[in-house]
Amino acid sequence: MDGLESGGKAGNGGTPGDAEPGHADVGRLEGILGVRFKDQRLLAEAVTHSSFVGGGPLAGNERLEFLGDAVLKLVTAWHLYTTHPEAPEGELSAMLGRSVSEAALAEAARRLGIGPFLRLGHSLEVTGGRSLPSVLADALEAVLGAVFLDQGLDAARQLAVRELAPGSGMGAARDGQAVRNYKAILQEFFQKREKSIPEYQVVGEEGPDHDKTFTVVVKSEDGPIGLGRGKTKKTAEQAAAAHALARIGVLPAAGSACVQGGEVCGEDPGRDEGKPDPAPPAGLA
Repeated sequence: MDGLESGGKAGNGGTPGDAEPGHADVGRLEGILGVRFKDQRLLAEAVTHSSFVGGGPLAGNERLEFLGDAVLKLVTAWHLYTTHPEAPEGELSAMLGRSVSEAALAEAARRLGIGPFLRLGHSLEVTGGRSLPSVLADALEAVLGAVFLDQGLDAARQLAVRELAPGSGMGAARDGQAVRNYKAILQEFFQKREKSIPEYQVVGEEGPDHDKTFTVVVKSEDGPIGLGRGKTKKTAEQAAAAHALARIGVLPAAGSACVQGGEVCGEDPGRDEGKPDPAPPAGLA
């Protein structure tokens, strides 16, 4: 097969610095995945980064990654829908988000041992590209895309369910604290009971550009309901949503402190007592 002969010869004009697995290596990867490909070229493409031999996106796995991302979300949502018949939409969305996150995908790729099979350009190879979460996650999505094209949707679903264990709690806990999609939970609460959607507004930025801390307020039609702070706008929004859920009574007050990468403001007992709260908007004082 072109570019996959034993001995790792670089195909398509590659240079000696480009790392490429041999045909036998692709066979070993098939064994790891538990999938016997009809067209091994699809699997070779799935583990080829766009930096390899300088071919650009069309010579790498980005198209398969695009397809695999869509397949992954479909089969994971399908699995969660059928295995959690009592779960509301917000909880299903939170489980889906955890299951298809870059962290979960990279963890699964490491567990499978996909890294050594990657074909990378020399510069990415020498800078540790094989261990980058983004590279590993993209490669696993590309592999799922390849499995879908070669074996069909059910084979892709089996691989995703087996390796990502959607809904089993993977990625749902860090250091004993729950990591949940508080924004999704708050939105579901409002859509069902208030028939509206909460809005988020950045009300403060502190620190230099490379190390900013954002303060976000979340509002309902009646005014501010939660306040949060984080190193990114997203984590600050999650913290604000958690604070709002605690104030509304959907979550216990202590639960609103369990936000990965963010902290609640206002009156939450789990906040860092060493940091003064920003001046809260009217209604949250």
